[in-house]
Amino acid sequence: MEKFENYDVIRVFDEKALAKNIENTIKKNKTKLGVVVKANSYGIGIERTLPVFEKHKISDFFTQDIIEAKKIKRLLENKNANIYVFAGVQDGQVEDFIKNKIIPLCVNLSQIKYFNEKAKGQKSKPKIGIHFDTGMNRTGLSLSEVEELSKNFEKITSNLDVVLYVSHLHSSYEKNNKANNKQLEKFTKIISKLPKRICSLSATGGSFRLPEKYHFDLLRVGYGIYGVLREMDAVVSVYAKILQIRDVAKGESIGYFGGYKAEKNMKIAILNIGYKDGYSRSLSHTNKWKDKLRAKLKSGANFATSYAVIDGKYKCYVVGIISMNNIMIDVSNVPEKVLAKVKFAEIVGKNANLMDFREANGFIPCDLLTSLLLPNPNAVDMNMDEFKKLKI
Repeated sequence: MEKFENYDVIRVFDEKALAKNIENTIKKNKTKLGVVVKANSYGIGIERTLPVFEKHKISDFFTQDIIEAKKIKRLLENKNANIYVFAGVQDGQVEDFIKNKIIPLCVNLSQIKYFNEKAKGQKSKPKIGIHFDTGMNRTGLSLSEVEELSKNFEKITSNLDVVLYVSHLHSSYEKNNKANNKQLEKFTKIISKLPKRICSLSATGGSFRLPEKYHFDLLRVGYGIYGVLREMDAVVSVYAKILQIRDVAKGESIGYFGGYKAEKNMKIAILNIGYKDGYSRSLSHTNKWKDKLRAKLKSGANFATSYAVIDGKYKCYVVGIISMNNIMIDVSNVPEKVLAKVKFAEIVGKNANLMDFREANGFIPCDLLTSLLLPNPNAVDMNMDEFKKLKI
């Protein structure tokens, strides 16, 4: 590996934090725990996360597609673990699902009928799950499809072993949102029309912010388990190299289009990270009059309150428009002696909580997390023990 000094971005995985999050979630909830590992465990890497999950006896995993499901199957020690695919079974995939004993979460009646027809003659019935739409209008059987399924369940699934019913809450992070109860009522009504099976409704938000009646038989925790929720420890930290420190006089502009005008004499740090590295341009912070107006409406660049952290305690807000290679942050509050010694700033992690970015910009935290963790030749990945040995 190249010297870490040659990289502009350091990405750190904390296995102990992930283990703690799992233990706390299991302790808090009586319901069996399943884990969403789609998008390479939200960018962290399934090679890193799966061993931790297996140590904690987790045996239900959810991903988006058959390609990733097959990779998970190869990596798991427990070959009897349940691996579910959110996209269900598509044309030409049945053989792979049956051969690898992977479970599609069928998203419409056509998928169920297709798999049932192709499964004729199998020595044992292939397992499937069924996804019902209860109000998100994304994927899942409609109410009319539920009616048809309920009337002809044995015929439509004659060659299949239906093992799981799922749906998905669209506002589980808002515990007082009335939509949660409406979806709960729909899901309860749907499963009452069908033969009894294991059921799953709540995901990360519901497991921590909604009462037990939403939990059913299996909780599907997603990005929260990876340290995004405030109730969790940060599993991933991302640090960006400080390229330059410079003084900016009152009235001078910062960044493209003069997006930020210094309202006082200030000191800024230029970080060697930008939107090419996954740091979204929508995290820009400008202060032109139009952007100030947009801020009042909570829309536009000035609504962003993104920041980085210096030396673990100095919060430094982004100023100006994010460019391809650089972010500018206001370090006026950081002592000179600290600026003289630090080499990197914390972009996300223990001291820069991803939920802050969600609240500032309206997009979910895993948007930024997965972007920052995409393959990047400018970034070096390491575990927490390796990171602690560095002087940054």
